[in-house]
This record gives sequence, C-alpha cells and structure tokens, in this order.
Amino acid sequence: MDHAKNRRNHRLMESHTHKVHYKNPTCGDIMTMYAVIKGDRVQDISFIGEGCFISMASSSMFTTIVKDKKIEEIKDISTLIKNMIVRGSKVEDPQIQDAISLKDIHKLPARHNCALMPWQAFDKLLKVKQEQQVK
Repeated sequence: MDHAKNRRNHRLMESHTHKVHYKNPTCGDIMTMYAVIKGDRVQDISFIGEGCFISMASSSMFTTIVKDKKIEEIKDISTLIKNMIVRGSKVEDPQIQDAISLKDIHKLPARHNCALMPWQAFDKLLKVKQEQQVK
C-alpha cells in the first residue's frame, strides 16, 4: 500500500474549478477534493485530508485513476470499483490500476466507506457541479 505512505496528488490546489469537503459517514476520516474540470474532462484532481490507511490510499489511487479522464469514463470505473469493494465482484479492467489492491475489502463491511470515500466525495462534487449549472 505504497499509496498510503506516498500519497499521490495530496496537495491543496489553488486554481481549481470545483471543490468539495467530505467526511466519511462511519468514522472521522475527512478530505477536501479539488478538481479542474473543463467540459466533460477532469484535467487535474487533488485532495487534502486525514484518515485511516485505507481511505488515504484509496484517495491517492482515485486521483491517479481519474486524472485526464472524461466524467462518463469515471462513472463507469466508479461502478466497477464500488461493486468490487461492496460485493466482491471480480474486476479485470486495467483502468482500475492499483485499486485492484482493494479487492478484499468486501470481506470487511466496516471498511467499505473507507475504501469508497474518494468515489463518494467525487459523486458529491458532481452533484454540486450539476446544481451550479442549473442556477
């Protein structure tokens, strides 16, 4: 779990187009996610936060997976990851990269939200983005 010790994209992003604060609903893990979204593509993404080994590693993996991807691609990958973490679904898609290391989390229901934290935060970010577009 190199991602927990050497977090990728763990930085405050001053020039972001979107930002969301997220607290894990089952523990005290917190994060703020920053993104530069142009059109339908996430050009850059980062996070700052504190939490358990799993949530911070997952957040690091998330940022490396989604950077420079289209939002629809991210939603598809998110579905794969969520099914792997919650249901234990087998995933062979190379797009999930290092997140394959989270495959056994499905055996630990109390840790599901830890592994899902960045994916849930991104869902919230997209919801806020959509609400802003409606205004």
